Amino acid sequence: MIGDCPYFYVITIVMISLKSFLFVGFYLLCGSLAAQTPQAIEADLLRSFKKIGEWDTNQRTGVNGASDSLVKANEVFGKKLQQITGRHPSTITQTFALLEKERLDISTSADGLFRIYSWDTWQGGTMHDFANVMQYRSGSGTASTLLVGLDGNNEPSYAKLYTFKSKGKTYYLGVYRTISSSKDAGMGIRVFAIENGKLNDAVKIIKTSTGLRNKLYYSHDFFSVVDIAFEKRPTITFDTTTQTIRMPLVNANGKVTNKIITYKFNGQYFEKVKAN
Repeated sequence: MIGDCPYFYVITIVMISLKSFLFVGFYLLCGSLAAQTPQAIEADLLRSFKKIGEWDTNQRTGVNGASDSLVKANEVFGKKLQQITGRHPSTITQTFALLEKERLDISTSADGLFRIYSWDTWQGGTMHDFANVMQYRSGSGTASTLLVGLDGNNEPSYAKLYTFKSKGKTYYLGVYRTISSSKDAGMGIRVFAIENGKLNDAVKIIKTSTGLRNKLYYSHDFFSVVDIAFEKRPTITFDTTTQTIRMPLVNANGKVTNKIITYKFNGQYFEKVKAN
């Protein structure tokens, strides 16, 4: 009988040992992921993010194969950031001072439910191509989406998130910028909302002459503001008290003026008020 065969016992013992090994390995892996400290998480991300800067420098100095390595470094960091922010809910409120020092832009909503991570991929030359990870609360955890430029459609860089509520709904207004060349730049504001545990990036509550939109945008000649201190340059802002969006008027020559265009929320839509 098989039960009397010594080989049966050997195979059984080996199988039990293998199952035990796999179980312990899985347990240790899950434990190590769950036990990662904020410092360890940032250190892991920082090592990956610095590779982008290193390969950008190599690309500028003509190192062979640097461009391909730069593309790969962006892919690795983007996926790592998406996975970590999706796996660790605490990261949505974590301070990443070292990453921000390395020029990773992080914008967080006032209620702590939505965050955008933006960085320059350094792959576009004078036309800057940015990438973004959108992190938001979903149930008891967080979810993250990686957005990169595809088919010539470059991603913008987000610099600020405004939060406001109306009739039980929460909206997030993300201020962003684009750089098309050393001369051509742009600023915009886009509306987001978290609905049924999903991020809605097409919330059309801005009423324009051409219909409902989910964003406002203007392009301009960068040289018309280059001599103005960065913190004093005209830009798009949102006033949470008056629920108004204010943006500078750009003339026919693409120059930013001191005149302002205002859109005010009427309880249903943002509508243009005046230019003064």
